[in-house]
Amino acid sequence: MIRRLAVLGLLMPVISSCASAIPSQYRVNNSGLYTSTVDVVAKPLLDVQASSPQSPVEFSFSAFGDAGWASSHVATPVYRSGFRRAYQQLDPSRSLVGDINFINWETSVGHRCSAFWAPRSKSSFAFLSHPQDLADASLIGFNLIGLANNHSFDCLRSPEGLGPLQTLSHLSGISRQISSSKSAVLFNGIYTSSTALPSSGIYAVSGGLVPVTFISAYIGGDAVYCKNIICDKDLARLKTQMATASGFRVLALHSWNPQSHSKLKVILSSWIHANLVDVAIGTGPHGAEPISIIKTRHGNRVLATSLGNFIHPSLSAQQNNVVVTSKWRFDPSSGAVDLLSLKPVKISCNGAVCAKTKK
Repeated sequence: MIRRLAVLGLLMPVISSCASAIPSQYRVNNSGLYTSTVDVVAKPLLDVQASSPQSPVEFSFSAFGDAGWASSHVATPVYRSGFRRAYQQLDPSRSLVGDINFINWETSVGHRCSAFWAPRSKSSFAFLSHPQDLADASLIGFNLIGLANNHSFDCLRSPEGLGPLQTLSHLSGISRQISSSKSAVLFNGIYTSSTALPSSGIYAVSGGLVPVTFISAYIGGDAVYCKNIICDKDLARLKTQMATASGFRVLALHSWNPQSHSKLKVILSSWIHANLVDVAIGTGPHGAEPISIIKTRHGNRVLATSLGNFIHPSLSAQQNNVVVTSKWRFDPSSGAVDLLSLKPVKISCNGAVCAKTKK
């Protein structure tokens, strides 16, 4: 069983079934075409030792892009089930969500903002989403929630806390709702202590348990912005935790501009090549980029440098977005994690309205 490293990790079981098919080595581009990738040699994963031998466990993982529920510069958001209703419209059968599901929540969270980071203008945006909308996202099945991005500090002052501390003040209440529903969630990307840590926990899926370690970080913030937000300055130190973590490991980075996105790509690729993560996800550019399956000595890994947009009422129309759906196998005896299948699902989004794109 893995060590619980999470400052914000809160976990209850999620149970569902999954199928699998072993893929060949390939690269997926925005047209859905497959091309070869190079082989990578990486360090082996640490073993996960159980009290008794366990059979390999299969589980599903999905990843979604920039999301949230907020209009710019609304100081007192009103809850109207917006995110839940928008997701229901896109995916009424919840076929896109699997056992483990990542989303980047690109808003601050709270009931009241006394001062946003800048006055409203054509070039400045500031978001505050109602805590219940984030709770709804978790109840839908989003259980790896990234909170480190360029909107983490949108609210400079609030009676609920300053910047990311306001969001943190609501996570315990959200987690109580999730706990009562027997759902699961790991939040990561913002913290109160002087040391940022990954979030880790054990997920119950059909057939067994899967240890998960998760980091959400922002690429582009200065020292003041990143005081309570995991940023690129923290990543060198966090490599040690990921290198020693057992089970399924996810790194999600959010960029600010073309320069920081170039840096994001280098970091994601290097972490996969060093066998620090099984899935490396990028968000920020508001458009999907090619997805790579990289074959390593210890199993196939997924590199997705930008997923594009997802449900967010304040984002502009964007046709080129993707949801990554995949299936994996975890062997508790050896600690090995291997990709079984990957299916990118194209979606178009116009603010809050998203739809699957016909092939």
